[in-house]
Amino acid sequence: FERLKERVEREAQMARAKEVTPTLVLAAQPPAEQLYGSPASLLYQPHSGPVYGVAFSPFHRHVFLSVSTDASARLFSLLSPQPLLVTEPSAAPLYSCSWSPARPSVFAVGGADGQLHVYDLRRSRGKPELALKVTGDGSAVYAVAFNPAEPSLIATADGQGIVKIWRLSRALSSMAPREQEAFDRLAGARTEEAAAVAGEEEEEE
Repeated sequence: FERLKERVEREAQMARAKEVTPTLVLAAQPPAEQLYGSPASLLYQPHSGPVYGVAFSPFHRHVFLSVSTDASARLFSLLSPQPLLVTEPSAAPLYSCSWSPARPSVFAVGGADGQLHVYDLRRSRGKPELALKVTGDGSAVYAVAFNPAEPSLIATADGQGIVKIWRLSRALSSMAPREQEAFDRLAGARTEEAAAVAGEEEEEE
């Protein structure tokens, strides 16, 4: 940055300019990487296949969900490259995902096998609470979305060109006591672990 600043200042002096303008900055011919830095501040542990769906949690600003053709759904915190949770509802690739607007611990993923899997992390982090057969011929579920105004309703769109609306049980659409606190603990656990590891590495250096 200091070198770039010096080059721009020299360019401004040569042009006898009273102020630095974008034109003068470009005239200094700075390296492109200094002008247009990478927007990625942290790279997350990759899936082993293409990622087709990503969704941020509406209940925690740091938590997001991703699904991939490697058949896994992964929960991440923005603050850690390692996933908070990795789960595989089946061996089929996953194409879509959505968070419940009513419950922090509930999300749904759609698969290439025509199944919709609904997770409830309060009850199990390893397997879906509910699996719905969306298509009769096994066509993939390419999109899934909760209704923000009526959380018990969830829509699917599949490879047959059909959109369906499903109604979930009250248990999956009503906030449980202390659920937000439990979800916050899940989100913070990996972050604290990553911070501890980083601290140890700094001490070793």
